[in-house]
Amino acid sequence: MAVLGLLSQLLLYISAALVTLFLCVYVYFSYSFTYWKRKGAPYIKPKFPLGNNDCFGAEALSYGLETVDWYKEAKRKGHTIVGTWNYSNPVLLLIDPEVIKNVLVKDFNHFTDRDFFHNPKHDPKNESIFVAENEEWRQLRQRLSPVFSTAKMRVMFELVNKCAEPMMQLFETYSQSGDPMDIKDIVAMFATDVIGCVAFGLDAGSFNPHEAKFRLIGRKFFESNLKTKIHLIIGRINVKIAQFLGLRVIPDFLTNFFTEVIAENARFRQENNVRKADLMQLLLDLYESSKGQNDAFTFDDFVGNVIVFFIAGFDTSSTTMHYALYELARNPDLQEKTRVEIETVLKKHGGHLTYESFQDMTYLRQVIDETLRLYPPVQNVARFCVKPYTFKDSNVTVEKGVSVVVPLVALGRDPDHYPDPERFDPDRFSSQNKDSINKFTYIPFGEGPRNCIGKRFGLMQSSIGLIKVLKT
Repeated sequence: MAVLGLLSQLLLYISAALVTLFLCVYVYFSYSFTYWKRKGAPYIKPKFPLGNNDCFGAEALSYGLETVDWYKEAKRKGHTIVGTWNYSNPVLLLIDPEVIKNVLVKDFNHFTDRDFFHNPKHDPKNESIFVAENEEWRQLRQRLSPVFSTAKMRVMFELVNKCAEPMMQLFETYSQSGDPMDIKDIVAMFATDVIGCVAFGLDAGSFNPHEAKFRLIGRKFFESNLKTKIHLIIGRINVKIAQFLGLRVIPDFLTNFFTEVIAENARFRQENNVRKADLMQLLLDLYESSKGQNDAFTFDDFVGNVIVFFIAGFDTSSTTMHYALYELARNPDLQEKTRVEIETVLKKHGGHLTYESFQDMTYLRQVIDETLRLYPPVQNVARFCVKPYTFKDSNVTVEKGVSVVVPLVALGRDPDHYPDPERFDPDRFSSQNKDSINKFTYIPFGEGPRNCIGKRFGLMQSSIGLIKVLKT
């Protein structure tokens, strides 16, 4: 009987502790849900415990579709900004292009940091230019910009062009056999080979099943993984708790793979006095030259920036190529128009695909621009406020640490900005029409000082891949 009494008492204490914990959490959320009202901002009413998120599962990992609904509701009510909640975290959604311009360009110093989960204490090898904050980001940007100079782009153009050869051989094989092909996987293999060549000076061998380590790593990273999803969700619920728990977004296998590749590659170049015109060489020189300095570019920095260039370099470009080919398949007349331009420009340049000839393909660029409008690989641009900011023509002031979000998918599909927005129409971006587009409704690479450092390379890579596929 005494044991049963103790057990009952223990269960009572546990129940009381759980109820107390729930009440504390509920009170915390309830107070947080008054944030935008206290700030005098229009807001969308949140629900406990998801805030304005629609779900708790895998779909909650992206703002992409969620922010479309928030944007539409705010537009209906005539708001230029609207307060929302990501679980208990206040998030300000930017609706008006002029407000977006102010945040990303005019008043950039108030919004220098990206809102993206990272864990510098427990995961130092995944700190990079993508997540670096304030002065650290400025230094990295200055140091890494030379890799995308016009001179380097010309060199990389030839490397990318050569990387397309195995892809075209595979297409020829499928053409002869008549078997169906997975175009998404094929262009991803091409993009992986490009990054392996341009970033590391290596043949990634993505089209050789016995040598395709880079492709296997890239595919594995984007596979559905419960552990990574849980880490991402906890990071969205509370960044500080996720960092305290040592959670990370980039898995160990990816970090370990690139750590080994970089160390081996660097050792080979140093021991054999080999120099190459690639990202690896730039980072290696930066690593060696900054040793002993207070702001040294460490080996962890080396690894982190290589990883982010690999992930961003192959995924965003392959996604763009995939959707462009999808839309051109759905619109044979536009496909033929693109092909005719490619053949005409190549004939003008003696049949050779060169850096100059690719720049003459204006309609192809329109196809890519229209693809990025409908299917931006990065669905939102999110920035942290780093010092208090009052929005023009309002009394709304956001504090340091609050996230502001530019909803790229919603802007690109807004009929007020793009008539008949679901229709794929590259002529929206023709020389006659593009001036009528508000620049800040189309920012697939971000805008302002912190736009995508690899924009020119990404467009070049996607263009070469499409040219090779379409001209056959």
